[in-house]
Amino acid sequence: MGKSISEALREAASFLQQRGIDRARVEAELLLAFLLRVERPHLYAHAEAELSPELFKPFAELCRRRGAGEPLAYIRGEKEFMSLLFYVEAGVFIPRPETEHLVEAVLQWAYAYENGKEGEGLNILDLGTGSGCIAVSLAFNLPRAHFVAVDKDVKPLETAGRNSRRHKVESRISILQGHFYEALSTLEGSNKHFNIIVSNPPYIEEGMLPGLPPEVKQEPYQALSGGTDGLDAYREIITGASDFLLSPGLLALELGAGQAAEVINIAYRNGFTSTKVFPDYAGIERVLLLSTPDLCRWR
Repeated sequence: MGKSISEALREAASFLQQRGIDRARVEAELLLAFLLRVERPHLYAHAEAELSPELFKPFAELCRRRGAGEPLAYIRGEKEFMSLLFYVEAGVFIPRPETEHLVEAVLQWAYAYENGKEGEGLNILDLGTGSGCIAVSLAFNLPRAHFVAVDKDVKPLETAGRNSRRHKVESRISILQGHFYEALSTLEGSNKHFNIIVSNPPYIEEGMLPGLPPEVKQEPYQALSGGTDGLDAYREIITGASDFLLSPGLLALELGAGQAAEVINIAYRNGFTSTKVFPDYAGIERVLLLSTPDLCRWR
């Protein structure tokens, strides 16, 4: 005889908690809901229903994987971002809630710039696209804008392509392989000039990487490491922006905790004079908006 759903969840939550998983009960529910292809409220409405041995065994295996530190998003194969579901898998950086602040800030700028024309005429570049969550979310909300999404590795580009097709924006997103601006070498003329450049770059100091939670360390190293001081990608992105950013234009960056002042100094040294910083819900300075630098050549 099988266990009830409530019993199975109680045992699973205890197992995950013993292995140091935060929000153990919630994660147990998410795993079981994923296995049963239902929403979490269904588990409460059917708490006394039997979970057969044929279902309990794969549920226990999912819990074992989670308890061993495999990210929940990799197990489920997807992660919600900006109220959209995105495919993710090993080798692809998992979308974070704090990155939604970056997308929302870019949307506000775009709406104001185009006076509510749904992004008409906007060309937007997403550097280090990963799962494509930034470019796809922006494309979903700016149905007249066009995008170039860049990543160095094949796996993220494949995943970004899947997500663009999932949300039916693939006709407006060109996906290119290469390291930041180097990927644009195949573009010509106005196709390589952008109203907006946006990026959630790697910004963790190399010395801090060994201390990251085990599940985070399973994500791609190149999507985490920002070099010795965590600022390598910012230097590269900001320094190269004037060759690709139109005027008026926007460079929008996600920041790591405590990095705002140093990144702003990099921006000042590269001709940016207008800066805005926005905090996330935890009060961390999370988003930096830079207006077109004075030295920008594209008017």
